[in-house]
Amino acid sequence: MTKNSTQWTKKVMEEKIPLQNDYPRPHLRRKLWLNLNGNWSFTITSINETFPKKFDRYIRVPFPVESYLSGIQERVDSSMYLWYKLKFQIKSRAWYDDNPLQYRIILHFDKVDYETVVYLNRHIVGLKHLGGYEPFSYDISPYFINYKDNELVVRVWDPSDEWYQPRGKQILDINKRKLIFYTPCSGIWGTVWLERVPLVHIDRLQFQTRLLSTDVLLKYRIDLKSIITTSNDYRSPNKNMKIYSKKNFDKQKKYLLYVKRKEILKKNKINYEKLGFILKINIIQKNKKYLSDFISSKPNIEQEISFPLKDISLWSPENPYLYDIRIDLYQNDIFIEHIDSYIGFRQISLCSEPKRICLNDKPYFMFGVLDQGYWPDGLYRAPTDDAYRYDIEQIKSLGFNTIRKHMKSETSRWYYWCDVLGILVWQDMPAGDSYECYETQQDVNKQFKLFRNNRKNNLPMTPNTDYDLFIHRSSSTKKTFEAKIQFEYELKAMIDFLSFHPSIIIWVLFNEGWGQYDTIRLATWLQSYDRNRLLIPVSGWHDRKGIGHIRDIHDYSKKVLLPSFNDENRALVIGECGGLGLIKSGWSYHAYNDRYLMTYAFEQLIINLSSRLSAAIYTNVRTHFTIFQ
Repeated sequence: MTKNSTQWTKKVMEEKIPLQNDYPRPHLRRKLWLNLNGNWSFTITSINETFPKKFDRYIRVPFPVESYLSGIQERVDSSMYLWYKLKFQIKSRAWYDDNPLQYRIILHFDKVDYETVVYLNRHIVGLKHLGGYEPFSYDISPYFINYKDNELVVRVWDPSDEWYQPRGKQILDINKRKLIFYTPCSGIWGTVWLERVPLVHIDRLQFQTRLLSTDVLLKYRIDLKSIITTSNDYRSPNKNMKIYSKKNFDKQKKYLLYVKRKEILKKNKINYEKLGFILKINIIQKNKKYLSDFISSKPNIEQEISFPLKDISLWSPENPYLYDIRIDLYQNDIFIEHIDSYIGFRQISLCSEPKRICLNDKPYFMFGVLDQGYWPDGLYRAPTDDAYRYDIEQIKSLGFNTIRKHMKSETSRWYYWCDVLGILVWQDMPAGDSYECYETQQDVNKQFKLFRNNRKNNLPMTPNTDYDLFIHRSSSTKKTFEAKIQFEYELKAMIDFLSFHPSIIIWVLFNEGWGQYDTIRLATWLQSYDRNRLLIPVSGWHDRKGIGHIRDIHDYSKKVLLPSFNDENRALVIGECGGLGLIKSGWSYHAYNDRYLMTYAFEQLIINLSSRLSAAIYTNVRTHFTIFQ
C-alpha cells in the first residue's frame, strides 16, 4: 500500500467488481439490474483522433483517472480524450422473459466528468451528455444483442478549470499553491449499470411533509415515463447508423431558469389515468406492520394524504426513522412492475422571532462540518460503500448533526446513508466558470471579508450598511450565456435527482461569490421550485439582503463576529468557521504545534458562539485541516 491508501484500499484492489452489490439508486429499486464496474480497457488520445487505434491499458471503474484506485493515476487536460471499452454479455434468461417488445434495457452512468459520448456495438447511443455530477442514462435496446458479447465504448473529455462548466474545487495547474483547491477528477467516477424496465415504468418519486396541529400531511408525486420505440428494436441493430464517427449531436434543450416557468417536473403529454394506469402503494413500519395502503389513479400529478400525527415517527438525526414503501404499477388490472423505496417524514422551516431554523416545528441548532468529499485513494469516489457509512458514523460520533457537502454532489449511496444514519445535509451547487464574482459586493460584506482575512477582532463595523445599497452587475466582467445555461441546467438536474432525500434540508446556491451572478433571479426560482427545503443564496460574501431563507456568514477568526442587527425574515448561520490544524499536518487558518492547544482553541470557539445563530459549520472534517479524534 502507499500513502494514498485507506483501510478499504486493499479490498478494492482485490475485488473483481467494485461496489458490486450496492444498488446505485437506493430510493427507487428494481430487482433486475447488472453492475458493469470493474477492469475496463482504456487509453488516452488527442482530441483530434476520431477513434483510438488500440486500447493499451486497463482502468478500474468507477474511479477517476487521477486516482490511485483507478490504476492510472495521471493528470489529463482539455487536449485529451479518455477512452473506455468493455465487452459484456447477459446470460440470465430473466432479462429476456416475457414479451421482448414490452421492455427496454437501460444503460445508466451514475457520474462521469465531464463530456460523455457512448457507443454500443459500434453505434453512437443518444445525445452527447454534458455535466460531471448528475446521473444520466440511455435506452440501448436498439443496439443490444441477446446472449452475445456487446462492446461498450465510452469517450470522455474533461477540461476541468479550463472551461466554464461547474467543477467545484478542481484545478489543473500543478504549479499553483493548492491551499483550498484540489486534484481534478476526470472520467467515470460513478457506477455504470444496466436495468430492464417496462415501456411504461416508474421514473421518479417525490415526497413532501407538512406538519399540521394534529395531522401529518404527505404530498406525493409518482411519475411514470414512456419509452418511445422505433422499428429498430434490440434484436436488429440499425446498420445504417454512423460507426465510430464524429457526429453532429443535437443540443440538449436548455434554458435560463425563471419562476414564471412554473414547472416542477417536465409535463408528460400522455394521460396515464385515461389509459388505465394505477399505482398500489404500501407504507410499512419497521415492525413490518402497514402504516397505510392506498391506490393512486393519478400518476405525474401531486396528490395528498394525511395521517394522525400521533401515529407517525418523525425523522431527525436523533431518530432517523424511515418507512419502507412498496409500489406496484398496473394497467387495467394487469401487473406492470414493482419498485421498492422509503420515506422519512420531516419538515424543515423557519419559525420564532427572530427567525430560527426549525426541524419538525421546533428550533433546532445545526452543529456541522464542512465535507469536501475527497478520498486519498479514490479522490472524488469513496473506495467502498462501507467507507461512506463509516465516514458519516464518525462525524456523528464526534457530536455533529449536520454535514455541509461542499462544492460537490455525491453519488446516491452517500445520501442514502445520511437518510439511514440520520444526519442533516446542506448541499452546495458546485461552482463553475470563474472563482471571481460577477456581481458588485456590498460594503458590509467587504468588511466581514476583510475582518476574516486580517484575523482581527476589533474591526469597526459601519452601521446599517445593508440598507439602501444599489445592487448592479460589475461592468468589468460578464458571465457568458453558455456558462449560465450550463450552470442552470446542472443546478436543476441536481435538485431534480437529490430532492427525494429527507436528509437534505438546505440548498446552497453560491459560495463566497465564486462564479456568482443573477443571484436574485436564481434564488427566487429555487425557492419557488423546491418548497420542501430552505435556501442559502450565498454562503459567505456577496449576500443580497432579504433574499432566501438564511443569512450565512464566514469567519475564520478565533472569535466570530456577527452583524449587529437581525434580519427580519431570515435565520442567521455561520457557514464556515474554525480552520484549526496542526503544523505538521499542512496548511490551515490557525496552526498549532500541540493537539491539546488546538482542541482547547476549538472548545473556546464553540463555547463563544452567539445564541443568535441557528447553525455553525466547522471547517472541516478532513483534507487540509485536522479532524478531532
